Amino acid sequence: MLLKQISMLLCASFISCMAFAHSKINTNDTNNIMDAFLECDNQFFEKLAKYKKPFSKYVTLTTDNDVTYIPVESIKDTNRNKVMFKKPFKYHGLTITGYQNIYISTSSSGEFYYWGFIIDNNLEDAKKALNNVNWLQFNFEIYTANAKMLDLNSKPPVWQDNPHSIDMAFPRRKTIEKALYLETITEEQSRLTCSIQGDLNKEVLYATRPDIKSIEAKIKTEIDEKLKAIELLQVQQEQDNQPNELQTISENTSDLSEIGKKQEDEN
Repeated sequence: MLLKQISMLLCASFISCMAFAHSKINTNDTNNIMDAFLECDNQFFEKLAKYKKPFSKYVTLTTDNDVTYIPVESIKDTNRNKVMFKKPFKYHGLTITGYQNIYISTSSSGEFYYWGFIIDNNLEDAKKALNNVNWLQFNFEIYTANAKMLDLNSKPPVWQDNPHSIDMAFPRRKTIEKALYLETITEEQSRLTCSIQGDLNKEVLYATRPDIKSIEAKIKTEIDEKLKAIELLQVQQEQDNQPNELQTISENTSDLSEIGKKQEDEN
């Protein structure tokens, strides 16, 4: 009996240890992804590729041209630029529940790309939990960190600290900025995002956001398919309308013949 009890105890302990080890591995995977995300560069996408299988438990990932990323329906549409996770995960005690990918184009201040995570914790709790980041006040509802600037006129252009990262200060011409932001969504929800913005060129954009190249290619394919569908519809409509047009021409010709006949009879 004693041996049986010891055997059962060891078995339960082994299962418990295995479950703990599995949980620990999962936590390390998500921690590695989030740690890389805080750098606001292509390391985030490299980690998504490395931990694609375990991270797919939380959200479906896409891989195009050797780039792994979290897809959303549309980066341009406010109502379709986010995806909620199948289940949340923890990072520094925070509850991560979704991902957002935002694109904004302006006529005078360049392009703005934001990508990052939805957190089911309020702003101040999120700031305290993310104490590995040196947060600065951006405005009353937003904190910022790791602000960098790239002057395209420099030879060679290199990322430097940006002391002018303040609210309502937009990037100058021939400059690109990037930063980490923590902002309020609701009283009990916040958003952690990276941004790259300003007078963007494709080389710099794709180096930081390799996913955008694949997203743009998909958008172009969708547009081309829609244009082809419209062209086919127009051709079909023209073909459908052709008999009616021929009938109208025939009727008009018949009418003209009748008029001509009447004129001959009158003469």
